[in-house]
Amino acid sequence: MKPSITTVLVTGFGLLIVVGMMLVQGISLWTAQRNTLALLGDLSHLAISSFVREVRGHLRPVEDANSYIAGMIESGALDPADDARFAQALLTTSAAARQILGMGFVHADGRVVRVLRGRGASEEAHVADLPDLADTLAAGRELPRRPFWSDAVWEELVDSTILTVRTPVWEGDRYLGVLLSAVTVGDLSRFIAGAGSLSRNLFVLYGEDHVLAHRNMAGGSYRRGDDVPLPRLDEVGDRVLARFRSPDFRELLIALAEGVSGHAVMIDGEEYVFIHTRIDSLGRVPLTAGIYAGPEDGLGVEWNRLVAAGIAGGVVILVSVAIAVLLGRRVSVPVKALAAAAGSVAALEFGRVAPLKPSRVRELDEAARAFNRMIAGLRWFETYVPRQLVRRLVERDAPVVSEEKRVTVMFTDIAGFSTLSERMPPAEVARLLNAHFSILVGCIEAEGGTVDKYIGDSLMAFWEEDGANAADRALRAAAAIRAAVAAENARRRAAGTDAVAMRIGIHTGPAIVGNIGAEGRVNYTLIGDTVNVAARLEQLCKEAAGGGEVAVLLSGETATLASGRAGLAFRGRYPVRGRAAAVEAYELEG
Repeated sequence: MKPSITTVLVTGFGLLIVVGMMLVQGISLWTAQRNTLALLGDLSHLAISSFVREVRGHLRPVEDANSYIAGMIESGALDPADDARFAQALLTTSAAARQILGMGFVHADGRVVRVLRGRGASEEAHVADLPDLADTLAAGRELPRRPFWSDAVWEELVDSTILTVRTPVWEGDRYLGVLLSAVTVGDLSRFIAGAGSLSRNLFVLYGEDHVLAHRNMAGGSYRRGDDVPLPRLDEVGDRVLARFRSPDFRELLIALAEGVSGHAVMIDGEEYVFIHTRIDSLGRVPLTAGIYAGPEDGLGVEWNRLVAAGIAGGVVILVSVAIAVLLGRRVSVPVKALAAAAGSVAALEFGRVAPLKPSRVRELDEAARAFNRMIAGLRWFETYVPRQLVRRLVERDAPVVSEEKRVTVMFTDIAGFSTLSERMPPAEVARLLNAHFSILVGCIEAEGGTVDKYIGDSLMAFWEEDGANAADRALRAAAAIRAAVAAENARRRAAGTDAVAMRIGIHTGPAIVGNIGAEGRVNYTLIGDTVNVAARLEQLCKEAAGGGEVAVLLSGETATLASGRAGLAFRGRYPVRGRAAAVEAYELEG
């Protein structure tokens, strides 16, 4: 018997509906799988990137301390031959960075001066008794004039393996020696151990087979080999990390970011996933930062949930479609919030970004927490990089290249800071500098200037010629600084503390502006004769300016560009080091 048209239509429409629903369910499962893989890849990248940033952030103050002391020596502000004052400067600098175990200087003649945190200055030594330092002293003549990390060595003086930042120091063409700052392996491990709930899964490898930092090394007691003073992978008491180099591994399905690697291994019938990446520019021996996760960390929950969703969809496909629509609507709320927050981040308006709320969906909840941690990190980043500079660079529709521009450069310095700081504890010195720089930065940025860098108690800022009168802006900023410092000094005198005297030098001229530095760590800065003249004018305030709490000297080039010269007094022509022609000096009176 042939079926009726009604039966055919009902059956056909029923089949079409079922096939359509199955296609929808299949597409949904495929999309969910792709989204889960992409989200796992993004979260893995966020986790390992955050860990690398934290490690670099922990070690960067050690490099900065070395650069600061080296700059002081090379500028003539600190004489390494004055052992007492030099040792005090090393102690003061190391006190500002808790990561630093100690600092030292190897003179070109072989003398060694070292200080240790909490122990003061040690007795002088000689490289004849310290072969490693003898090699460092000899190699320093051939190395670039910048901080570099040494190989891990065992230091009997502190009974620990240490890493040191070493900076060759020159005075013109004369080699003065090598500056060193040390950090212990135990300190880095303690930093990792305090990284929160995932600290037990974090590690840093030294080369291929040795462990530089791990929670089990935080106590300072660990095995060390004859060739490398660090434990091997199987000597830190972590059964999972011991299998990191296991040949029986499988590739991950998730797509990882460039430079990030990952693999999975089976340990006692359970699967563990490793995510890791190389840390460059920290010495000759490559470092690997990594994190692992296993069943106890929720690994595999997402896939089990995906399979369960597929089974449930096959049994009650209509209910599954309805639930998928409902979940889609609920998921869209945190996704929209994430998109809005990301828009604020793109505009560099971190203050307007509200913390993302927790979600009942694991992936979205982890994404929200990771995003909130990222915002916290960006807010710290904002304190170290001028927001105006970043916004200007982001708005450029071209890569940043070094080019010659006409700029107005300002240098500031606190007069008699060394004497002032000797009478104050390190914490009070830091508070004084923070308050002082807050005043300066506010005045400079109010006039559209960019703060380039801090050099001890000095500051360098610049104005690029962009149609506005950069010289007038710099002079207005200097006048504002003078007024603000005077008001601050009045408060300090009322509180019974010493007032602060300042010197400011300003010069206008051509300079090379752009990215300067090594690959992976550059500064948007400027170099050239204009920068040097501004720095010399600041120093010239000692003899050419009329005195007062804030002395301001500017060059003839800047004075010529100033729209109003009524408040400028000519102080004469002065020779400056490194320049054949004398510089006309004008003082900003007030």
